[in-house]
Amino acid sequence: MVSKVTLLLASLLAATGSPAATKTQGQAKVSAKQSAPTFTAQSLSGTTVNLADYRGKKVLLSFYRNAGCPVCNLRFHQLQEQAALFQSKGLVVLAVYESSADKMKQYVEGETYYATILPDPALNLYQLYGIELSMGKVMKGMFHGAMGKMSQGKKLFKSKIKQDGNSNRIGADFLIDENGKVVTAHYDRYIGDELPVADIIKFIN
Repeated sequence: MVSKVTLLLASLLAATGSPAATKTQGQAKVSAKQSAPTFTAQSLSGTTVNLADYRGKKVLLSFYRNAGCPVCNLRFHQLQEQAALFQSKGLVVLAVYESSADKMKQYVEGETYYATILPDPALNLYQLYGIELSMGKVMKGMFHGAMGKMSQGKKLFKSKIKQDGNSNRIGADFLIDENGKVVTAHYDRYIGDELPVADIIKFIN
């Protein structure tokens, strides 16, 4: 009989790309109190996003895995539930995905969402912020609630979306203040270990 843990691993590794040991892509990890690495990227809606243009505003920069990841889907919906509050406080929410623009359009089709989505299949932003690849952290997630989050996230998909990107991608969240300084640099310790919503609310209040 196939165990639930085995099924979870198979689901989380359903993306393309070969697993590897823990490694940080590109530059070293970003730390709190340093200036947030600036970038220019194309949003899903076709606009040009320049991080420097958000000086004077608070920013939540989140790095997800891919559009078909159920754990990421749950997280995206949890943040969307805070859209009214985020908007009232003027928080800019940037959501980076490894998925292509076409895949992301399939993901959000018919949906209204607050975040500005940045498809990054070339992994330029992942490299800039030193976002990890780690098979060990994928497996660690199995023992820290990833199975339950995966189940919840699957139920929130309107249609099945095939995963793409790196199967061993680990996410991260960054809170950036009005001066472009990183207040919090949260690199997930395992899949599903996102920055608590309560910390984001404290930041904007």
